[in-house]
Amino acid sequence: MTTQMTDTTLWQRNLASLIRSGLFERAEVVEYRGLHAVVGIYRDGTPSAPLAKYADRRRADDALDMVLRMADISAPVELN
Repeated sequence: MTTQMTDTTLWQRNLASLIRSGLFERAEVVEYRGLHAVVGIYRDGTPSAPLAKYADRRRADDALDMVLRMADISAPVELN
């Protein structure tokens, strides 16, 4: 399943922003009560509360992939 940037949700944009800001070190998909949850990982290695939950692992991975692409810092912010 391919996802376009226009198909992102608010939580994905917020998570990418928090990764870029340094609050979260990264994001991961974890098992959470029988579902696949996307969480942010703090610098000390502890996970945040689930930001999204999916029954299908592939959908969770696709959502996480979009977050990671948005969080990728390819140019310094000062260039804007």
